[in-house]
Amino acid sequence: VTERNYFFRMSAYQERLKTWIQDHPSCIQPENRRNEVMGFLSKPINDLCISRPKSRLSWGIPLPFDEEYVTYVWFDALLNYLTAIGYGQDEQKLNQYWPADIHIVGKEILRFHAVIWPAMLLAAEIELPKQVFAHGWLLVGGEKMSKSKLNGIVPEQITSVFGSDAFRY
Repeated sequence: VTERNYFFRMSAYQERLKTWIQDHPSCIQPENRRNEVMGFLSKPINDLCISRPKSRLSWGIPLPFDEEYVTYVWFDALLNYLTAIGYGQDEQKLNQYWPADIHIVGKEILRFHAVIWPAMLLAAEIELPKQVFAHGWLLVGGEKMSKSKLNGIVPEQITSVFGSDAFRY
């Protein structure tokens, strides 16, 4: 597919990101996930396409500077971390919550939270989260929960034993 789009020059932040991770060894946990990110950053990274033309994808958040495009969902999703806590509108509220002490994420979205998001923050000259912790999957019978396998758990089965906070994390 060939089409016009907008890109975030993520490659411009690769070396700074590698240095930051090396200087803050506990910023990505557990260690095997940190190693995974450093392995990814050891090779040249591509710039990130942050738009989709409305002619191909009609739903989405329009780009504020070009109404013919919508924002790539992960670019927009990551921006919500800051805009939800006042970025650009309520500096006092923002300073109360940012920088985050820890982002708890699933291992399958580690690259978004430990590469793309920090590169976006570096570009905006905003302090990075203190730590990203990538957890594994909740397993049922030794397998990842799956809608197609119908091996999910009713939340009350866990919360009645471990409580809602344990289930949340």
